[in-house]
Amino acid sequence: GNRAVRTALIGCGDEGGVLVGEHNPEFNEIVAVCDVRPTNLDRVFRGDTGPRKGLNRVYGEATARGIRRFETVEDLLAAKASLGLEAVVVATPLNTHDAISRMCMDAGLHVLCEKLMARTIGRCKDMIRTAKDKGVLLSIGHQRHYSPLYAQALEVLNTGLLGDIKYIRALWHRNNSWPAN
Repeated sequence: GNRAVRTALIGCGDEGGVLVGEHNPEFNEIVAVCDVRPTNLDRVFRGDTGPRKGLNRVYGEATARGIRRFETVEDLLAAKASLGLEAVVVATPLNTHDAISRMCMDAGLHVLCEKLMARTIGRCKDMIRTAKDKGVLLSIGHQRHYSPLYAQALEVLNTGLLGDIKYIRALWHRNNSWPAN
């Protein structure tokens, strides 16, 4: 159709808070949020300085008040029909990615799971198998995969200009956090 996908955010901590500010509400409408920590649920609405804009700022406070809050994935999934839920974004700690993603796919929901996908290759394969079996989409949030910066680095490597590389050490200072002010 020509409308936003009705989506729930599961995991409202640091990464979930960033994702709230980076999604486009024209294509992805957050209708529910879920987190075991009440402070994270409050913060995802309020936002912070920097990349965590908060639902109140993204949607406006009046619209954001209509976004439902849940403390468990089970409660969220029980409300799936009343929410008109179509997809979830999983931004929880790594050790929960596969279980939560599979629960949501078993419920017929499409899943965008943050990286890393799961702790083991076997669990990753289970997630892929579940998506295929249920006929839903599973996507993993490797958002830098198509970055021009990485594409250029790969291009330089592929030219052989740097010779036979045996070891690389790299640092990435995110969000202008270094040096600390």
